[in-house]
Amino acid sequence: MELQDILKQLPEGYQEACWETKAMRRKRGIQNEDILLTLCLYYAYDKSLVDTKIYAQSFLSTKISDVGFMKRFSACNDCIKWMNQRMIEERTPVYSIPEKLKGKTVKAVDASDIVTRGAVKQIWHLHYAFDLFSMSSSEFKITTESTGETLENFTLQPNYLIIADRAYTTLTGIELCRTAGADFVMRLRNKAFNLYDKDGNVLLLTEDILKNVGTECQDFIVYYKAKNKEMKQIRICAVRKTEEEISAEQKKICQTESRKQIKITEDTKFSHNYFIVATSLGEEFSGEEIMSIYRLRWQVEMVFKRFKSILGMGSMPTKTAESGETWLNCKMLIALIIEKMLSSVDFSPCGHNKKFLERNENTLSFDFGMLF
Repeated sequence: MELQDILKQLPEGYQEACWETKAMRRKRGIQNEDILLTLCLYYAYDKSLVDTKIYAQSFLSTKISDVGFMKRFSACNDCIKWMNQRMIEERTPVYSIPEKLKGKTVKAVDASDIVTRGAVKQIWHLHYAFDLFSMSSSEFKITTESTGETLENFTLQPNYLIIADRAYTTLTGIELCRTAGADFVMRLRNKAFNLYDKDGNVLLLTEDILKNVGTECQDFIVYYKAKNKEMKQIRICAVRKTEEEISAEQKKICQTESRKQIKITEDTKFSHNYFIVATSLGEEFSGEEIMSIYRLRWQVEMVFKRFKSILGMGSMPTKTAESGETWLNCKMLIALIIEKMLSSVDFSPCGHNKKFLERNENTLSFDFGMLF
């Protein structure tokens, strides 16, 4: 495969966007848009500034200093974000959607920390939405550590089904979904917010709901108070974990108490013996089906693992906020390019006329580095 094949994956109009976003201001030093973007991708693929300078001179016949490149790289942020957004909009379904979920866009959302290298630590948050049936990036946002995990970081629409972990299951998150007309399946933590019965009496999750739940999933219709004090209905599904899972969870709790020097209440420890989700889905979905839908969220965890282990997104080499954000966006561009290329690769033994890679038993994983 040639480097030119990578550039063909970029969205139409990317060269004009380089000039419109001021990534390209003149042709001195770096002669054209393709050379600039090639160097950005090379640097973001875990290369040093010195490596990038040598690569520019040896393979692209471009003489530029490491300081000069970093200035040009930082100026590419808006252009790279433009390309990321266009590539996300181009995604297509890969897997067939189950009949009951037809008409819905099923998204798993989560966040991950990315830390700058060196003595001075700076933490960034990658807020990420993964489309489960196109197996592709749907939306992402890069923020500083002051921005927490909340559904306010994502776009919500009427046909969306949001799957999220406990951090997102707040009154704000639930109301955001309902205001937008989106459905949700989100894991519920103990004392996330007050629960009530239909008469307005307070319900305790552990004493009034979980105490009689066994290893078969059970459903509960409860209520919560919105900001305007209106009582609104919500469905809770719960199942008791296996003895092996409970034992592992208790060990994890002990490690957390020791590491953080805190004491977790017995009430909360008891709630960890159960798997609990809150959902807006109706009775057309059984409790078991809702639990199965939530388990699809694991795919976004696998995406983060790939980002950090394969793309090296766990820590960044840059020191300024501007270059750090550009580096992260460039990493996401590499991920989107790989997603697009692999979606076009034929894994069938019969062959296909849309082949980007010649693959064999020794090259079953795509290595972006082989392009350089």
